[in-house]
Amino acid sequence: MRFRLTLSLAAIAVAAFAAAPAQAASTAGCTSAKPAAAGKSKPSFKKPATVLAKGKRYALVMNTTCGALRVVLDRKLGGPIPNSIAFLASKHFFDGLTFHRVVPNFVLQGGDPSGNGTGGPGYEVVGKPPSSYRYKIGDLAMAKTQSAPAGAAGSQFFVISGASGAQLPPDYGLLGHAADKVSLATIKRIAALANCDCPPSKNVWIVSTKLVKLP
Repeated sequence: MRFRLTLSLAAIAVAAFAAAPAQAASTAGCTSAKPAAAGKSKPSFKKPATVLAKGKRYALVMNTTCGALRVVLDRKLGGPIPNSIAFLASKHFFDGLTFHRVVPNFVLQGGDPSGNGTGGPGYEVVGKPPSSYRYKIGDLAMAKTQSAPAGAAGSQFFVISGASGAQLPPDYGLLGHAADKVSLATIKRIAALANCDCPPSKNVWIVSTKLVKLP
């Protein structure tokens, strides 16, 4: 089964294609270097271990071949999702994976060990955001199958990269926010490689993902 935004959102995606201007963002900061972990098989897990300490703040620093994403984990709205993704990062699960789907003015999707939208970590957690939540550019949320409940999360995530993505209903579990200047520049570089609801025009690799404790 494919972990994608549900078909009920097809009209939003179509609108994104129609509204997206010619890509103006520079991709000069993107490299073609294939990371050492690329192509290596990933383990499957039954459930995530607890890796986030109670009452502490964390971020995930995801280094990609188009720059860094600093994702401040939202433990309040994300429920069990931030701990789950932090656990996978501690196992180097994301290292060597790609952004396999980049949609103009919409989202950037990655985190699939299969590389085609069908894979996951072997388990699922559920963290539905409140119905009042509205996604913003730089938010990271979790992709799910059509049959999965709202807020279901495996390893596949998407980054809100355009105005059409911000119109999504709050059915996708929230991981965190990458809203700093460097992260937003990285998002623009990856988004500039979009030309359809498909893989980007050149590979974008996740080189490494590191959990850091915030003050």
